[in-house]
Amino acid sequence: MADRPNILLLMGDEHPVFMTGCYGHRSVKTPTLDALAARGTVFDAAYCPSPICAPSRAAMMTGRHVHTVEVWDNASPLRSDWPTFAHSFSASGYRTVLCGKMHFVGPDPLHGFDERWTQDIYPATFDWTRSNRAATAVNEGQNIDRVLEAGPGRTADMDYDEEVIFRTEYGLRRLARGRNRPPFLLCVSFTGPHYPYKCPHRYWDLYADEDVDLPVIPENYLEREHEYVKWLRRHGKFDRLVPDDVCRAARRAILGRITLVDDYLDRILRLVKELGLTENTIIVYTSDHGDMMGEHGLWFKNAAYDWSSRVPFIVAGPGVPARRVSEAVSLMDLGPTLCSLAGVQPVYPVTDGRDLSDLLRGQRAPRAGLAIMENYGEGVWRGWRLIRRGDFKMTWVPGCEPELFNMRQDPNEWTNLAADPRLQGVRSELEKEVLRDWDYERCDEMRWQSEERRLAILRTGQPLRWQTPSPPVPHPLRAETGR
Repeated sequence: MADRPNILLLMGDEHPVFMTGCYGHRSVKTPTLDALAARGTVFDAAYCPSPICAPSRAAMMTGRHVHTVEVWDNASPLRSDWPTFAHSFSASGYRTVLCGKMHFVGPDPLHGFDERWTQDIYPATFDWTRSNRAATAVNEGQNIDRVLEAGPGRTADMDYDEEVIFRTEYGLRRLARGRNRPPFLLCVSFTGPHYPYKCPHRYWDLYADEDVDLPVIPENYLEREHEYVKWLRRHGKFDRLVPDDVCRAARRAILGRITLVDDYLDRILRLVKELGLTENTIIVYTSDHGDMMGEHGLWFKNAAYDWSSRVPFIVAGPGVPARRVSEAVSLMDLGPTLCSLAGVQPVYPVTDGRDLSDLLRGQRAPRAGLAIMENYGEGVWRGWRLIRRGDFKMTWVPGCEPELFNMRQDPNEWTNLAADPRLQGVRSELEKEVLRDWDYERCDEMRWQSEERRLAILRTGQPLRWQTPSPPVPHPLRAETGR
């Protein structure tokens, strides 16, 4: 076991890929992520499995599409009979630990991890369920009103991340202690830079208004948008653009929150070096999805546009060369890839992800690649799919004409090429791939029924068995000494 690498998976939440120095932002302060990128492999076309927290993370952990694991939205439970890559590492003798958020809904808080160093920040209950069968539900919490509150300040989720970094530093020292210690898989998952669009004054003051770019939105933007975007606009009450000063404040706050997370990552990586673990640890940084940040007049996530659907994906460590990769990849590829890099046999080898280890080791050249994303969550009436292959990206929605963008020529995604006669071959190939093994009528019916079952249980007023207060997280020192 001694020659097997440790795995350190670091995650932000709702981190817009474009608001990172190594991904081209002109003023954001992310020295830790930039240094990690400079010594590792940076994926420039990495996509989340779903642009909403719980479905994306469930698909990432299992390597299966959202409709397969049936985690439709942020109040959908992940069944305990779905193996995750944490199960595979644990079965191979790794010590598997989760510290921070993973948004597991249901009675199982571990899903293959041997232990958790924190409880989750979000409830594991059905309370956020809404019915979308008749029409897209309006969100009374995550809407334009939250954007209008943007500015400096401290919120409760920042306290949660303080606990995450404290327990990570304490726990890492424990993991490194002892001569015959097993290798570890440690996932450290922060809730930042997820909205609220607030950040502590210290980080707010790192930026000025001139550091913040505003989105460029055509005057006729409402006339150009797809039908599914209209659902999303209704869901979040985005019937108007926020004023420029509000948009700038919200973006400035998220820049500050990103730098706050970068500082946490610096503390972790410095400790890894201090403990002598750097040379035998594969380090990954990613996020579950992005945030529209006012692009196309939208905020939060749930959209197919790259600000919502693309994620940072950086891998560094032994045998991983320093380079950038343009191949389209998915977070569902993470589990198969980590297992291969560590020599771990998956306990359940059926996967929708790809093993990218040969690409990471520099043993093959990048290809067009493939990433497929699904969304049945908030702001969605009919479930839809996104596919990215090479320069082209298509969003396919039942009953609608698709959206087709050339991402190299139109990175801001304003010109729909689906009707271009010169691209009908591309459209046909992508449609064939996006519809492969996907019964969208059945998926929508399953998703609506799941919403209705959960709402029926909520109407009873009876608490779920796992809704009772959880026991305190065991004190690490007591767990170690038996006191």
